[in-house]
Amino acid sequence: MLGVLERRERVALARAEELRAELERVQAAVVEAEEAARRAVIAREETVAALAEAAGQAGTSDAAVEAPAAGGAGPRVEVPLWREGLGVEVLPPDCARIVALVREDAAGGGEGVRARAMRDRLGWPASDAREQAARFRAKRLVERGWLTEGRPGLFRPRTA
Repeated sequence: MLGVLERRERVALARAEELRAELERVQAAVVEAEEAARRAVIAREETVAALAEAAGQAGTSDAAVEAPAAGGAGPRVEVPLWREGLGVEVLPPDCARIVALVREDAAGGGEGVRARAMRDRLGWPASDAREQAARFRAKRLVERGWLTEGRPGLFRPRTA
């Protein structure tokens, strides 16, 4: 009887080890897929910028430019580069609201705002896609100088 139980234990432990290995493979595949998606977003943004420049809009590259998003999901809005004297009124509405809520958090002594909190405070539906949209907008605002990201995923107002 003990031999049967020991065999069952060995089989269960072997199965657990197989599942751990499979989990590691799946997690690595998820990381690769997320990186591919990030690269696709960057490529799309660069293509939109290049097309705008080629169309003779190089002089207005600091202005907000709308371009169709991949997959027909709606317009994708470019964020102008921050420069002294430029106010949030030049930003697309969602981006202006993100900058305002990050500033409000900092004024209240907060340590920064995460994408999930942005999504919730913007009144967007509670979904991973909308959280990602908030994160992409915030990261774009960081790239363009409107916000900073001191720790990964924690957005703060730009410092002087």
